[in-house]
Amino acid sequence: MSTMLIAAAEERVPVAGDVEILIRSWRPAVPARAVVGIVHGVKSHSGYFRWAAEQLVASGFAVYAVDLRGRGASDGQRFYIDSIDDYLADVDALLRHARSHTPGVPVFLLGHSAGGVISCVYTLEHQAELAGLICESFAFQVAAPDFALAVVKGLSHIA
Repeated sequence: MSTMLIAAAEERVPVAGDVEILIRSWRPAVPARAVVGIVHGVKSHSGYFRWAAEQLVASGFAVYAVDLRGRGASDGQRFYIDSIDDYLADVDALLRHARSHTPGVPVFLLGHSAGGVISCVYTLEHQAELAGLICESFAFQVAAPDFALAVVKGLSHIA
């Protein structure tokens, strides 16, 4: 199936704490058969998924990708959050935005690397709202040197 691509759009969406996040979208020129929401990993942003989005659009999917707070073009302190709830709020805003622009179709969540961890946590809390979860290059367990683990463990006792 091949459909024409509507040019990528960028929109800033408010989330809690006076933060605005950037959401990029790629939509087919015909009604979408489903939505794919994308959550990036540690060293990327929503623009990283342009090629994948174009392939999905060619198959009739609408694609929405978020720049998590503190990443890409979104507001927030770089690489800092108070808790994972901040990122979960960003994912919730992403999917609410997607549903408002592409209503009435199944919604899938795709998480890349650390975005896969965030997406899994979100999915556990919102299973009934999603048609499926895709984890790509899933960063569930990252090996760390013994020295680094000892330093982190020691620092955890300071606070």
